[in-house]
Amino acid sequence: MTFKHALCGWVPSDFDLYQETYLKYGGSVNMHPDVVRFFMDEKKLTFDFWHTEHNGDITAAYFVTDKKYPGLNVWQDYPVSYDEIILPAAPDQKVILPTKTNRLSSVLRGCVRNSIPAFGQAPEVYRIKETFSSKTTRKRNGELKRFITAGGEIRPLAEMSASEIADLYVALFRSRFVDSVRCYDKFRIEALLSALPQMVSGNALFFHGVPCALDLMLCADSRSFLYVDVPNGGFDPQLSSFSPGSLVMWTNILAAQERCRRDNKTLYFSIGRNGKGWGYKQQWADLFPVRKVLML
Repeated sequence: MTFKHALCGWVPSDFDLYQETYLKYGGSVNMHPDVVRFFMDEKKLTFDFWHTEHNGDITAAYFVTDKKYPGLNVWQDYPVSYDEIILPAAPDQKVILPTKTNRLSSVLRGCVRNSIPAFGQAPEVYRIKETFSSKTTRKRNGELKRFITAGGEIRPLAEMSASEIADLYVALFRSRFVDSVRCYDKFRIEALLSALPQMVSGNALFFHGVPCALDLMLCADSRSFLYVDVPNGGFDPQLSSFSPGSLVMWTNILAAQERCRRDNKTLYFSIGRNGKGWGYKQQWADLFPVRKVLML
């Protein structure tokens, strides 16, 4: 145990205790225990777990990789975003985090005492709006109906194999971005999804049997809330008259909202950070500043 951890009330923990805390209080995809287990099994990262207690109950937990990063900073090689971090913590818990980061989610603004908005130091994060106007809903539903009537089809990713999803993702991503944005390696996508079938959600769209749009949704579920992470997806620009990228996003939003209504849970649906060229996200989402943890 380091002095700063002891001073802040954190004690050494382990994976099992961390997993129990996460399932109770929730967190982001890059903090999910199933994702953590995948990278522990890969043995490419070292993990140190910590937790806090109150009256014998664990009230918050987190981990660092390679003794420096809170959360999984693997976004350059795997489709797991590192735009914001939500560590599992009781709703009324107040902690001092002894590990620096400028990716702390605004969801924890009342929890982590030594954090401030990271204005200018990290991009803001887009999270899907809680509600859409009746006008927007009618418009999107009408566009989706027109697409289906013309020969379109919605297929859940949960009904596909990891290999099929990886193939579709790479093909549609390259169709959308060509060489302007680097695509993830197909075999790494497949390996990750094969280990996390319970976290894969979302849809792919087909037009007359040919894939035309896909957003890969990874869902981090807990007893407290549902967190959805959507790395960049892809679509076929030749079908731009139907706006397949917008349609697949709409189907995924509807599915996530319905799931949370059914389970009576809060939804945090992240579609990534703000930046040049990403302004179109404003039609779907609101911007939230991430927070910087100040060191002691």
